[in-house]
Amino acid sequence: MQGWLLDIHPLSRDEVAVWIKRRNGRIEVEKIKWMPRIYVAGPFDKLVQLSKILSSRYELEFTEKDIHIGGSLETVLEVKVPFGERKKLAREILDIGNYRFYSVFNVDLPSIQEFLYYYNLYPTAYIDYSNNSFKILDNVEDLHYDTSWIKIAYLDVKISSSNLLPSLQDKLTEISLKLQDEEIVLDSSEESILEELSRILDSLDVDVIITECGDSFLIPYLYYRSKVNNIKLRLSRLDHKPRLETVSKSYFSYGRVYHKFKGLKFRGRIHIDSFNSMLYQETGIDGIIEISRVCRIPIQDASRYTIGSCMSSLQYYEAYKLGILLPWSPHRENYMSGRQLNIADRGGLILDVKPKIYWNVGEIDFKSLYPMLMYKYNISGETINCECCRDGGVKIPEVGYHICRRWRGIVPRAIELPLKKRLQYKKLLREASTPHLRQVYSRRTDALKWILVTAFGYLGFRKAKFGSREAHLSVCALARDTLIKAIKIVEESGFKVVHGLVDSLWIVKEDAVDDDYIKLVEIIEDRLKLPVSYEGRYRWIIFLKSKINPFKPVNNRYFGALFNGTLKYRGIEARRRDAPLIVKKMQLKMLEKLSRADTLRELKEKALECLELYREYVKMIVLGEASIEDLIIVRSLSRHTREYVNRVLHATAARKLESLGFMIEPGQSVKYVVTGGRWINATLPQLCRMGEYSVREYLKMLERAAKTILEPIIGGKKISSIALKIIG
Repeated sequence: MQGWLLDIHPLSRDEVAVWIKRRNGRIEVEKIKWMPRIYVAGPFDKLVQLSKILSSRYELEFTEKDIHIGGSLETVLEVKVPFGERKKLAREILDIGNYRFYSVFNVDLPSIQEFLYYYNLYPTAYIDYSNNSFKILDNVEDLHYDTSWIKIAYLDVKISSSNLLPSLQDKLTEISLKLQDEEIVLDSSEESILEELSRILDSLDVDVIITECGDSFLIPYLYYRSKVNNIKLRLSRLDHKPRLETVSKSYFSYGRVYHKFKGLKFRGRIHIDSFNSMLYQETGIDGIIEISRVCRIPIQDASRYTIGSCMSSLQYYEAYKLGILLPWSPHRENYMSGRQLNIADRGGLILDVKPKIYWNVGEIDFKSLYPMLMYKYNISGETINCECCRDGGVKIPEVGYHICRRWRGIVPRAIELPLKKRLQYKKLLREASTPHLRQVYSRRTDALKWILVTAFGYLGFRKAKFGSREAHLSVCALARDTLIKAIKIVEESGFKVVHGLVDSLWIVKEDAVDDDYIKLVEIIEDRLKLPVSYEGRYRWIIFLKSKINPFKPVNNRYFGALFNGTLKYRGIEARRRDAPLIVKKMQLKMLEKLSRADTLRELKEKALECLELYREYVKMIVLGEASIEDLIIVRSLSRHTREYVNRVLHATAARKLESLGFMIEPGQSVKYVVTGGRWINATLPQLCRMGEYSVREYLKMLERAAKTILEPIIGGKKISSIALKIIG
């Protein structure tokens, strides 16, 4: 039987369901006997004793595996464990050995991912299943794989509720399903709507259902309403009723607190909650499928995993292929003296820019610099300062570490595929002939970028299986060395470096044209043997100064107009998550006006025109004409509301939601409008009426945003006077 691998999930304690969609559109499910494994290492006599204890309950086998990467194989005990019992058994084994004699491995390897590794499968692969074996008929490296067979429906509901937010007790009035250009609306009685929903999903042969807040509310709501109406609701292809209660958690990652809900997954059909999937929000369904294939993770899991978990699966797969076991809790000594830290822990290289307007600046960027260095120099936790290459290993500049020459590290093995595919997708993106193809390639490129960025971050993560602090610091040292070498090449070629930021350079040469910059990029690539991209030539670019110290720059805050007609801006209000829409709209209109300027005189003239635009937005605020949607501010909670000591507006909005009976956790976002006069307050948008907002606060936001754009060109005095004149 041939077809595409759609879904995979446990069916019982020792059985896996594999859903295959055939070319004729028919869905088949194969039930395969299989169980996850854990491995136990220890003295052989102790392993024999353990096998006698466990043999009556589990299927056991002695086998040889690699425990210490690069070392000799060791005899370990393989235990086949029913789904859901791994950690329980692992703790029992450790307890039997008094936490002295045994070490356990592969305990936290997700079971279905292990199944995919075991059979060398990946979701959406075109496969042949016969004689109890799988054969892959396509390739995970394919760039043009077919996804047209996947039928996607967007599910939404309308609920009759007199409250601020709907609840399970509120009546369902309508369900809509959107498939490509078709929309189906069910709007009869609640009982009929629920009965019809299951039938339509089957008749349309829907493979993927995308919802908003499906994990946190919508799916539990639909099942609850079906229970109230005594209707058997089936959203999966298999009779399967998920739990009705919602489970969620808050977590800290890369300087921010996030919140996510445990997924409500279907069987034989994919459910993606767009609100509970960072990957979907950033890259859409195309990005999720690409990550699912490359990282070998079921689609529903890939949509809900953190990007770090997706990246880790790549490493686990490489280790699994090589017979390397995954320690349950990796332990490493990470002690460094103050002097060692001072030498090694220096981050990326930054060359401060003088804040002002620059003309004819070219921007060059090393493509995926950090992952490229990890791949090129074989950087992985186990390859840094290895015992086998103390004298002959590759030396790291500045820090004095060495890299193994004998063993290809797990990390560079893992990132080879996403690195290769991302570069190929970027080439296809430039050559794409239709908007649809450009969107697909762009989303896949962005998805792989997240994997590569996280691969570097995880090198220094204390729980990473194949990382180490020394590996992380080695990449930073190599990146600094690379940028310094690039700067020397730039200056030798007659160009001047305006600004340098980790993996990017802004350079200038009087009367240089695109061809001159492109030739320079080719020289850098040839000398350094790393891929470099020419991002374009700016007609003008403005690097902004610090608001605290006007003599210092903020290196990641700038905006400019390129000769190809595009705008590029970083670190300004138009890019901020918490800036209201009215501020973003004004800034973008200002930038659009300024982009038409070719000279300093024209730039100042356009800036004066922007003052009129600013005046229009000020009038809109003062006259109460701004829409509530344009005034909404969205911010995330970094802690529980009770833990906020100072009076901050987003915490005030969260407390109001809690007073209405809603649970608000750290990492969740709240929306509010700033209201009040002298004493400002946060009002929930649903309770705010047109014109009921703090004029003073929104005028401050507009003024700050206008000064960001216009002050470097014409100064800030004229901007400050406009609001005063209108109010006066």
